[in-house]
Amino acid sequence: MKKLVIYLLLIFGAVIMLGPFVWMVLTSFKAPSEVQQWPPKFYTKNFSFSRDVKVILKPGVQKVSRGVSLREAYALRVGKENLLTLTVNDDPFYRGTMTIPLKGARYTTKVDVEKVRELASKSPVEFSWSTPEEFFEQFFIHYRSGADPYFQRAKLINKVLGSIESSLKTISQIERFINLRIKDSVEKERFRSFLEAKKEELSVLRENVEKMKAGSTLILSDDEIRALYTILKGVNLVYTGNNPLVSVYEKRVVLPLEEVKRNISYYLEVNGFFQSIQNLTVEKNIVARVMSEKEREELFLKKIEGFPDREIVEKLLRESKKNLVESYVSLKEKEISEKYHVDLLTIATLKPVISSLISLAQENGIEEEDFSTMLKKLDTTLPESTTYRILKSKLSQLDLSGEVLDAVACYLRSVALLRKAYEDAMSSWKIVDAPGFVKEVRVKDGEVIEILLEGVPAVFLNDEPMNSVRLRFSFLEVLANIFQNYVDAWNAAPFPRYYFNTFFVASATTLLEVFTASLAAYAFSWMVFPGRDFIFGLFLATMMIPGEVLLVPNFITISKLGWIDTYYALIVPWIVSVFAIFLLRQHFLTIPGELFDAAKIDGCSHWRFLWQIVVPLSRPAVITSALLKFVGSWNAFLWVLIVTNSEEYRTLPVGLQAFSSDVGTQYNLLMAAATFSILPVVILFIFTQKYFIQGIARTGLK
Repeated sequence: MKKLVIYLLLIFGAVIMLGPFVWMVLTSFKAPSEVQQWPPKFYTKNFSFSRDVKVILKPGVQKVSRGVSLREAYALRVGKENLLTLTVNDDPFYRGTMTIPLKGARYTTKVDVEKVRELASKSPVEFSWSTPEEFFEQFFIHYRSGADPYFQRAKLINKVLGSIESSLKTISQIERFINLRIKDSVEKERFRSFLEAKKEELSVLRENVEKMKAGSTLILSDDEIRALYTILKGVNLVYTGNNPLVSVYEKRVVLPLEEVKRNISYYLEVNGFFQSIQNLTVEKNIVARVMSEKEREELFLKKIEGFPDREIVEKLLRESKKNLVESYVSLKEKEISEKYHVDLLTIATLKPVISSLISLAQENGIEEEDFSTMLKKLDTTLPESTTYRILKSKLSQLDLSGEVLDAVACYLRSVALLRKAYEDAMSSWKIVDAPGFVKEVRVKDGEVIEILLEGVPAVFLNDEPMNSVRLRFSFLEVLANIFQNYVDAWNAAPFPRYYFNTFFVASATTLLEVFTASLAAYAFSWMVFPGRDFIFGLFLATMMIPGEVLLVPNFITISKLGWIDTYYALIVPWIVSVFAIFLLRQHFLTIPGELFDAAKIDGCSHWRFLWQIVVPLSRPAVITSALLKFVGSWNAFLWVLIVTNSEEYRTLPVGLQAFSSDVGTQYNLLMAAATFSILPVVILFIFTQKYFIQGIARTGLK
């Protein structure tokens, strides 16, 4: 029975000890959406060979490329593409074979332009368009898919309810003025009866509209829009009589709800026409797989076949794939600087000015390759523009020749084209099967799916009820999914540098501490001098001082020495440990004195006796001391955070802060980083645990 209890206690202790570690490792494999699930699951979608990814169709939405300033992105936009854009409303994905359910979708290739013009003339709001496709895109962005769509459930329902409440209050106010303002007794009674009836109808209407607040989607569906229109149309608020209060009634009661009815009626008319003209059907789904790195490079080179600096780009592609565009930028700026004798700082100042001018020209329909010609056209088109005059003034202050301006403008356009081609190629997926009008499939950062179409305007496919895409994974892709968090965590911060710093600092402090502790322990155990035991007692007393108390004086000392943000600050204050001295001294005392006498007879000095006899015989204690110091230095956080300012000297524990911010903590990435941060220490303990146990068990025994 005793053995059973002991075994149960051991199992319980093991679970308590290993539980947090198992949870940490399991969390490191999870997708972002699974981290906050409760109760926690011991399974993750990353283990699956297939999964459905929720998506939302976003007409007219384009994602700004990373690495480009907002001003540069607007100024140097490349020609608009015919894209069907799906925003991933789920955990991002980076590989697999993707099936986009487009089969059965309806579309058209021809639209009656005159009919579209007729519809546009009836619009309650003004749309800027030149083609029917642009009109429909603007229309759906305004009513359904924009940042603040008209048919947003809460917004529209609250607007209608607010109008009803305002109408009821207005009717109550009007009723108080009937006797004063209306002289005709017949009209007076007729109007009073009409208002009473409308109050009842509006109350019923309020109850019916209130029910539409609840719904599974943020945007009202077409069926809900029709239902709302039917409800509103069922209430006729128009008064056919004539009296002094009718104008107030129409302005404050009739018009607000009529404006809503007009918008809904217009939407239903345009949407009905939009649906009726779609007379073709997509015959197959889109199937695409992730490309290999070699395939993406080949696609990129194909995209830049006519690029002026193709040979330079090919060379940069071989040398630095990840920073290709940045390397090209540095190379071209240096080339312009040397050719025109302009410093790099001036070029950096000039770039945003030229970018803004190009943006201004594009906004006003001016598309000129020659920068000087573009400026002349801007002078004619925007003579009174304040923005243009400010930019022109900045350009004049720089006092640069037209050749320099043309060179920088040409360089900026080249960079925009190169960046677009590179990002499109690096995000492209190989089309396995698709309709003929699908030319490219791209997945941007696992968050946006772009489908490049040819011959079929994307707007005609934006109304399809597409809620998810299907992903299938091979065995190797499942393994890659499982360890994706580790890759993302490793790339989120300069962890190779953190690893080097941590290993270097931990190794240096461990070696130096073992050296100093061995000397001190030998002196306190084998050498006799006045006050030895008293001094040793003082050493032990310092162990009672909390480490936090020493932070400020140590920081002041390091600061005075000029060691802030250096390896000296991370190593020197921690090369002496009283505990290590105590541990080694107690072990040194267990060594027989006869060994010292024999060594002395042979002419052995204290130095030689320490390193050739005492330390080898005390290997378990030395390794125990070294292991404790290595682990402590590896996990050091507060001191490193205080004395380092740059990433060049920071260590792993401080680097883990990269996953925490004011917005929140990315626990899956944090746990992945924590896992690969502690692995070296775990491996070290596995190989040295025998000596660690011996060192603790035998210390102080004769």
